[in-house]
Amino acid sequence: MNTSVRSVSCLHLKGGQVCYVELEADPSERLERNKSPHRLLHKPTKRDIAWSERDLLDTMKLYRLNSEPGEITHEHYIRIDNTHKSPDEVAKLIQERFNL
Repeated sequence: MNTSVRSVSCLHLKGGQVCYVELEADPSERLERNKSPHRLLHKPTKRDIAWSERDLLDTMKLYRLNSEPGEITHEHYIRIDNTHKSPDEVAKLIQERFNL
């Protein structure tokens, strides 16, 4: 049993609820966000912008970064395309969906 499954099981046993939030954004938006001052401040590995952009593009070619529509059917799950949403808008959607 992996760590995340154990953590979820522990929370359920204690009466807690686990909510899953999947965020997605268009590749062009992801590349733009990779260069934002806030991200560069908090993620030192992203400060080499050329490397970071190549890494993101290579990762998108090699791996699927988001689930397929309808693939995750967990009761407490939401998928949000945040390409054109502010962090506050996304937070509000999450709060509303899970009654937080």
